Amino acid sequence: MPSPTSSEGAVTILWNEGTVGEWASLFARVPRSTLPQCFAYAGAMGRTHGFVPRLGLIRRDGAPIGMVQLLERRMLRLFHQRQIHRGPLWLDGVEPDLATQEAVFRLLRRACPDNPLNRASLLPELAAGPEAEAMLRRCGFRRFGPGYRTVWLDLSRGEEDLRAAMARDWRQRLKGAEKAGLVIDLDWEAKNLPWLMKQEHEQALTKQFRPMTGTLAVRIRNALLKGGGKGDGVLMVAALEDRSSNAKPAASALFYIHGGSATYQIGWSSESGRKSGAMRLVLWRAALALKGRGVGWLDLGGINPESAPGVTEFKLGTGGQEVESAGLFR
Repeated sequence: MPSPTSSEGAVTILWNEGTVGEWASLFARVPRSTLPQCFAYAGAMGRTHGFVPRLGLIRRDGAPIGMVQLLERRMLRLFHQRQIHRGPLWLDGVEPDLATQEAVFRLLRRACPDNPLNRASLLPELAAGPEAEAMLRRCGFRRFGPGYRTVWLDLSRGEEDLRAAMARDWRQRLKGAEKAGLVIDLDWEAKNLPWLMKQEHEQALTKQFRPMTGTLAVRIRNALLKGGGKGDGVLMVAALEDRSSNAKPAASALFYIHGGSATYQIGWSSESGRKSGAMRLVLWRAALALKGRGVGWLDLGGINPESAPGVTEFKLGTGGQEVESAGLFR
């Protein structure tokens, strides 16, 4: 368990100081916050997998500059597993200099030892590159897996700019979907999430990928709806084939809202939905709805050009910014 305060020169991390409300206020200051670093996610991981969160406030010369959420669990009374995924995050979008970041990761190495009785998993929200990897090696971390690749969509832009940034084919198929007579339903409580998770698991069997469990998905939804942080919430969007009372869904998607950002977590289309481009309309209308709620950035979720080229092309076609993190370390 990390000590209440650890320091490396002018840089300190205060663990579990202050209230959850104060943490949420700081989290709201992160322009591109990530789902695994929000407190609602920690609560859901605790109920589902037994993790306990440790909340770290990063300070330099006494002033707060960032934050990090560490999840920890004890197994068989002897072993400790700790993970920091997609953190640390920097307040107000101000990334500190490399020396400050190195001091932070040295402190995180102390908080997450890796030895026969302690297992660590670090997936830092740190841009890929030889400089970043060398810095993490100096701090005592060893890379054992690839980084996280995703696409960030800037929702602060105007509607016309968002459409103009789309790939030409993406924009044309969106126009076709808008003319297809589909009816959009916005559900700000994700009441039909169990149904969507059933579709997710069925398509996972067909496409051979590992889906999020329905239990975890529902618990994250519940935690976000309880108001774990400023701006937290959910949005489930469905495109229905027509306006009849028994209209079938052509596409549906789930979005988690955390602080000033949101994550596109699950997407599903029927055969007819794939032909009509319904998912493009779902994503577009969701982006506008999230933008209207004050969400500044939408994380479109993981991409992999090798194993999922179609999904990758779809997400890049939105005109978002592709990013890749430094890797998975222990």
